[in-house]
Amino acid sequence: MKSLRVVVRHHGGPEVLEIVEEDAPHPASGELRVQTIAAGVSFAELLRREGIHPEKTTLPFTPGWDIVGVVDEAGEGASHAMVGKMVAALPIHGGYAQFICLPEDELTPVPTGVDPAEAVSLVPNYVTAYQMMHRLGHASAGPHPWRGRRSRHGSAATWAPGRS
Repeated sequence: MKSLRVVVRHHGGPEVLEIVEEDAPHPASGELRVQTIAAGVSFAELLRREGIHPEKTTLPFTPGWDIVGVVDEAGEGASHAMVGKMVAALPIHGGYAQFICLPEDELTPVPTGVDPAEAVSLVPNYVTAYQMMHRLGHASAGPHPWRGRRSRHGSAATWAPGRS
């Protein structure tokens, strides 16, 4: 089976995005192959493509910080029960592809009925909010200054399971 993916061979604007066709990857031991339905497009992606993101990526690379897709193949030792399930992942690169193979423990199930485009938009925002609250804000139980903030990350930071 053939697969398409985006490759960046040198830094620059959107004109450096190249689409290549190749054989679809097969998952290694402990991996699941995900057929990508939605991939996020972020400011970080733009910075990485232009070569100015603080975390340097070796050329060539396939962009794609965050994805949502359906598991379509399981490698040896991975759960075959995941095949057919919608999942989200934060691979950091490689998501701009029809198929991506990732370790099973890096995938998060997406609840039934959630739109893939909406789900993919939550991944980086909620991870960023979580990291800000716990790594920088040393969050603990009780009231937090993040309540009521209005931004992508502030909205994510105000979400608290089990609280109203």
